[in-house]
Amino acid sequence: MDYPKSVPSVGLVNGKFVDENPVTGQVGSLISSQWGNAVTDELLNVIRAGGKEPAEAEHDQLLAAIKAIVRDSIPPEKIRSTLAEYGITDAYTKSVTYTKAEIEALLKNMSALPVGAMVPFPKGTVPAGFLEVDGSVQSAATYPDLAAYLGTTFNTGGEGAGNFRLPESRGEFLRGWDHGRGVDAGRALSSWQPDELRSHKHALDANVVTETGAGYAGGIATDGNKYLTETAFSGGMETRPRNLAVMWCVKAWNAPTNQGNIDVAALAVDVRNAQKNAVVGICKGLKVSASGLSSIVNVVAEQLVVGNDLSFKTLGDVTLKINATAIGANGLDTGVLTGSTWYSVWVIWGGAGVAGLLSLSEKAPVLPVGYTHKARVSWTRTDPTANKFLLSFIQAGNCVQYKVVPGSNVQNLPVMASGVVSPAADVAVSAFVPPTAAKISLTAGTNNGYVGFAPSSGYTAQAPVYLNTATLNAAPFVGGYNPSSPVPTANGQFLLEGPTIRFGSFAATGVLQCIGWEDNL
Repeated sequence: MDYPKSVPSVGLVNGKFVDENPVTGQVGSLISSQWGNAVTDELLNVIRAGGKEPAEAEHDQLLAAIKAIVRDSIPPEKIRSTLAEYGITDAYTKSVTYTKAEIEALLKNMSALPVGAMVPFPKGTVPAGFLEVDGSVQSAATYPDLAAYLGTTFNTGGEGAGNFRLPESRGEFLRGWDHGRGVDAGRALSSWQPDELRSHKHALDANVVTETGAGYAGGIATDGNKYLTETAFSGGMETRPRNLAVMWCVKAWNAPTNQGNIDVAALAVDVRNAQKNAVVGICKGLKVSASGLSSIVNVVAEQLVVGNDLSFKTLGDVTLKINATAIGANGLDTGVLTGSTWYSVWVIWGGAGVAGLLSLSEKAPVLPVGYTHKARVSWTRTDPTANKFLLSFIQAGNCVQYKVVPGSNVQNLPVMASGVVSPAADVAVSAFVPPTAAKISLTAGTNNGYVGFAPSSGYTAQAPVYLNTATLNAAPFVGGYNPSSPVPTANGQFLLEGPTIRFGSFAATGVLQCIGWEDNL
């Protein structure tokens, strides 16, 4: 594209358009329709190439199109495994292949302190990886790195096979090895040296008192020797500089192996306990629900602790929709959705973010890739229809109840038993509350007769009491009787003692229904 230089009538000046100038008489340039259309078409081609549809009223389409074209022209990022792929050519290149033993030897020396280094510590606690330099005998099998370094240098005899002795540093000053300098000549490395005063003399005052007494005459020894003159004693038990008492320790091991008296399994447990200082599943403002009209379960929580065997994570402002017909994050962990089945509800977290999950497992759901932490927050049950919709329920904290919704799969509270049940009988709870339920909430009624329920068969009376032919001693649990309508209702909640509860009814109109449960989160 260029200016229309080949069209003389356009009126270009120095190859460019000019405006009309009445003062100088300059005639304004003209723009030919052919050139104007060509410029416009070229710009429109760029806009379309950027995935935009030209619009007369929009004035930023060209810029947006150029950005899109540039973005699409950049090749996708790939995983590079060599420096050359990053364009780095002036770099170290190894010319040999290291063996496993050579790599382990290199790893041993990667610590900031090599094995055998002596370090002063200001406390009487020996740090991990060190031993106090106390002249003790140690096992070469327990500390192979240190044994290889020290050898038998400090052995005095009697250490026994497979043992070596540490140097003794307690109460000692350390001195740099002379190593040919001549200041402390003749010393062997690691040799011990007693204390000593450098040869010196003291000048005595002229008025010093000399020894007198037997054997002396006027300060002169009667045996012909010169008399002795001495100063008074001063000082302590040793010659020393100002100092600070420290505990000298030696680096005992570096290799990533179990050297020293370390119980690795116990250490792993300690690490887990130190890191996992919250209880997984603790929550604030937890609410879970299903409408009974779909395969969606909703989870909301102000705060929720998720975790694994090593650590935990506190999540905030959790809002999730989990679809039982999907697979993976915010869906079913594995398998195919089946009817009349309990599914545990989980909140999961990891590098991939926060999501929900449904699982048949009450303890170990299959986590999708990118998720490492989890917490079970609820249960949901599919209905027996072909839709396999989730039963209508609401939950606050760990308290759950069925929600009666006209037109849904819970139009009445689920019926656990009905009709005449006399004598009282066991009623299974597995289809009405999940396997982790701790309590169950029940309601029972009849329009004429006795009805009642209790935690177990242990409440069945040996002789008819209260409920007459129902032979169920419900006290202190609920029971009811009404000789006429309306239908009376007796409600109650108790801890589940087993997989069944006890129910008795004297009337054909007797009915036992489940209101909900309290989950053991």
